[in-house]
Amino acid sequence: MTENKTEISIVLISYNGREFIEDCLRTTVESLGNTSPEIIVIDNASGDGTTEIIESKFPQARIIKNKTNLGFARAVNQGLEAASGEYILLLNQDTRIRGDAIPKLARKLKSDPRLGTIGPRFVGFDGKLQYSARAFPRYRDLFFEYTGLACLFPRSKIFGRWKMGWFDHVTESEVDQPMGAALMVRREVVDKIGLFDESFGIFFNDVDYCRRVIEAGYKNLYYPEAVIEHFVGGSTRKRKARMILESHRAMFKYFEKYNKSVWGMPILYFWGMVLFISAFIRAGCNKLTRS
Repeated sequence: MTENKTEISIVLISYNGREFIEDCLRTTVESLGNTSPEIIVIDNASGDGTTEIIESKFPQARIIKNKTNLGFARAVNQGLEAASGEYILLLNQDTRIRGDAIPKLARKLKSDPRLGTIGPRFVGFDGKLQYSARAFPRYRDLFFEYTGLACLFPRSKIFGRWKMGWFDHVTESEVDQPMGAALMVRREVVDKIGLFDESFGIFFNDVDYCRRVIEAGYKNLYYPEAVIEHFVGGSTRKRKARMILESHRAMFKYFEKYNKSVWGMPILYFWGMVLFISAFIRAGCNKLTRS
């Protein structure tokens, strides 16, 4: 690990994010004001001019250019290894920072040494509230999700438990997992529990990390006073079929790691296959409808 030299480090993961990267970095710089933060961009071999935009418009950002796409989790780890800040914001490229959200997150994290991570309230680019925190999933939660019960009764603490549809999202609260699109981590925690588990790829790595944070004796906090805009799926929508496959693989990995049971995994694989097939059918129908 690099010796601490600054209070806040921004670790931004980019991949073919030309349409998002300028607004993301511009609002990040504006949020940080007159401070001298460390901004590190890990680029996974973008081919759309993303790095050229960064180099021309944000010379204060340090870019680490991977020759090939090493995957999201590996890129995050590169950023964590390079960062020197006491508080490290892991940021998706499809975000825009509102006001002083970043300093707010850092101040709150600094105020309580028991906090390991902190996450903001997310809204869409249209201003609509997004689910900004989740509970750790259980087999029954996936059943509710796959059968549509979670969608029919999103505010139920039983059926909507996983995605916390019942939560008002205006109350500061200790949660299992703040959403990973903008997750601030304490350097002390990284030094203690290590880096992201790269076997998860792009999905569930944040769920796994937040679980490890709690197992190490820290807390994860949802902090609605800080607001960040997020274009859901902005980083993955051009690779939809592959992302469906990756999300299921990561989900199986998570349950193999934390929720092993005699019947649990066979049931999970069955429902996963049903969802996987139905997702491709829906994608095909949508394509036919648009053509």
